Amino acid sequence: AIRDMDVAAAVIGIRPMYAKLSAFAVSSFIIGVAGALWAFVYLGAWEPSAFSVDYSFRLLFMVIIGGLGSIMGSFFGAAFIVVLPIALSQFLPFVAGLFGFSISTTAVSHAELMIFGGLIVWFLIVEPHGLARLWSIGKQKLRLWPFPH
Repeated sequence: AIRDMDVAAAVIGIRPMYAKLSAFAVSSFIIGVAGALWAFVYLGAWEPSAFSVDYSFRLLFMVIIGGLGSIMGSFFGAAFIVVLPIALSQFLPFVAGLFGFSISTTAVSHAELMIFGGLIVWFLIVEPHGLARLWSIGKQKLRLWPFPH
């Protein structure tokens, strides 16, 4: 009720401020426990160099490209950020070979950063809901595909 319309929730007797603060507190607790488990189980020890600015930006790019505010978008963004460098490392040398010149690994990494930047700008301007929204639009179109009405 709070997420959909907080005024209607207040009318039926739910205190919006209390509900929002308790949801924030519970989610913060769960994320804190998950972060602590990740740090001590996966990493083995906690150190400040575990998170770099590059890693933080990659997580932000996953959320922006996948779609803000959807769980499916987070999965799409993570898959896209993982698959894109692999695809570029295979595709760019192939295209360079077609034109008769070779490309170095540093040029591939710089091209990857430029493509990431371009995709971030494109998704923020053209499709702010990201790949999740494109996926839902594609599903809706394919449901009605043979019959457009």
